[in-house]
Amino acid sequence: MATGRRPRARRGTAPGLIRDAARQLFAERGYGATTREIAERAGVSHELIFRYFESKEKLFVEAVLSPLLDAIGELHRGWLDDVSQGRGSEREYIIRFATAFFDFLTDNRAIAQAMIRLLADSDDDEVVAHVRGRISATLAPMEASLEEYLSRIGMTVPDPGLQLRQMLLSIGVAANILPFTYDSDDAVPGRDEVFYVVLRSVLPMWGQALEAPDGAATGRRRR
Repeated sequence: MATGRRPRARRGTAPGLIRDAARQLFAERGYGATTREIAERAGVSHELIFRYFESKEKLFVEAVLSPLLDAIGELHRGWLDDVSQGRGSEREYIIRFATAFFDFLTDNRAIAQAMIRLLADSDDDEVVAHVRGRISATLAPMEASLEEYLSRIGMTVPDPGLQLRQMLLSIGVAANILPFTYDSDDAVPGRDEVFYVVLRSVLPMWGQALEAPDGAATGRRRR
């Protein structure tokens, strides 16, 4: 299934080491992490960063922003491919998309954490504006797809773009923040239980079609 694949952030030799170090440091310290700190973490010379990436902003884009937006775009294309090929119901298309996005975020937590830190803490207005513009451009075709879907099932919402963003952000919180609100990893609900709650709350018009996973109704948790 096209939407079942998990996009992964790129790896490599020197550029890959730099991207990996940048992701970790941007996640730990925000955009204030310096290129010298990144070079030291990567085990490369400071000059090598600028040979491959030219600037810290371009390194952030390559290490954090592009992998995230590429993953969203790939999953959206998979969603459209599933629709065109008639693979399952329309609800299943979007549930598969949401599940794959959750998996990407849990596999690449540093990317999500770096994005949160940039948007919440950075005082570099130019970088933030660039990031916001790229995010908006990536989500625009998805908004159109969601609006078309809602129209087909006879649903009208005031702002499909807001519905989309709420869904993505809720998945992001579930993947990256929810686990830390429990006192141990064993207490964290399993992914199916999380999705049952998230999708019912974010997209209530799908709720009746979602079957509660084992343990969700009784409070039992499973991984």
